[in-house]
Amino acid sequence: MPFAARHRSDPAPALDPLPGLVVRRVHDAAAMAALQEREVATMHARFEAGHRAYVADRGGEPAAWGWVATRTATIGELGSVFAMPDGERYLWNFVTRPAHRGLGVYPRLLDAIVRAESREAERFWIAYAPENHASGAGIRRAGFAALAELSFDADGRAALRGLVPDGGRVASRVLGLPEMADALAPCWRCVRAGRGAMACAEGACRCDYQVAASGCAA
Repeated sequence: MPFAARHRSDPAPALDPLPGLVVRRVHDAAAMAALQEREVATMHARFEAGHRAYVADRGGEPAAWGWVATRTATIGELGSVFAMPDGERYLWNFVTRPAHRGLGVYPRLLDAIVRAESREAERFWIAYAPENHASGAGIRRAGFAALAELSFDADGRAALRGLVPDGGRVASRVLGLPEMADALAPCWRCVRAGRGAMACAEGACRCDYQVAASGCAA
């Protein structure tokens, strides 16, 4: 899982305007519960914990949404809870509705969030499963760069490995996880399928998050 960052001083990504796309911050727990088909109490709890919701409307209807952690954040697959350092944000739980995929809604939503939140924060973090190729492409288009790899070591423990100089150390400071020099599992899907932490050969994973019966975990 690449752990990627964008600083508010980084060059803005080259994203042409998408006709009919409007990004707005939402404060209504009931509205977010309806969008995500979740309990209103769950959305209330998110707002109370300092999370902020953003929705991208296209053609007058919600096309995508996501959340921004301002105090604490959780990576559910790891069972990892971490506190956000001052001036930093973690972007999470993004969804693009099927009818609006492939149009560039996701990177534009991410970019709009960074611009809006840059009044209070300077660094923004986001993570995605390595087999989620569509998500990774959208994140890169939004100007994020992977600093570290977040996955499991050979013993199945969560760990980090730097992808750029000092990237592992910076990511470790945020997540509170150890930095490793050895290879980590390249595919979370294999781990969840019980194929073993190193089921895929490094650089050879063929899994695709959007295709259920694909790759080594099929």
